[in-house]
Amino acid sequence: MIRHCFFLIFAVLPFCGLQAQDTAISPRYPGAGCFEGEVAVGATFGYASLGSFDNDAAGFCLVAESRYNFRRTPFDVGLRLGGSCYSRLAAGVCSQDPFMMFSLMAVADYNLHLTPKVALFAGAGIGGAYVLRTAEGAVSDTPSSDCAAFCVMPRVGCECWNRLRVTLGYTCTERANRHLSLTFGIAIGGGRR
Repeated sequence: MIRHCFFLIFAVLPFCGLQAQDTAISPRYPGAGCFEGEVAVGATFGYASLGSFDNDAAGFCLVAESRYNFRRTPFDVGLRLGGSCYSRLAAGVCSQDPFMMFSLMAVADYNLHLTPKVALFAGAGIGGAYVLRTAEGAVSDTPSSDCAAFCVMPRVGCECWNRLRVTLGYTCTERANRHLSLTFGIAIGGGRR
């Protein structure tokens, strides 16, 4: 008899787990869809105090991100692919030098729901970056060339109407190529959190 009870419990248990993941936590927090993507564009601001460079100028950045939303917790994790381009004005020279960087990072965010239509989030990314024409020579004796580097990006943002995302992030990599980015993105999939 005990064997039959255990068999029945373990036979029904997987179906109970599947049902529990599809239900909402509460009417106020129904849970998001499992996967969502984001495409974002924005402005990038390079690091200014670099010895032989007087000033930096805002540039352009493009980001694509895919995320997995956990149903019962306000966390999501994902993968972020980004590219940024910004300019620096060398001391005593009239032309600006462009600097480009491509990054691939694993990201994680914690979502704080203020209202059904507005959610704040804070998170971080960690991964690698490939820098074209690094300015490391401006702060050390090494020549300027392409390089691969480790990068970390703390970020904060706001998601409105479950679609529009505004994100402010600071990419920490080698000293010469640290930069701040402000992006505006559209979330595809996922739905209401």
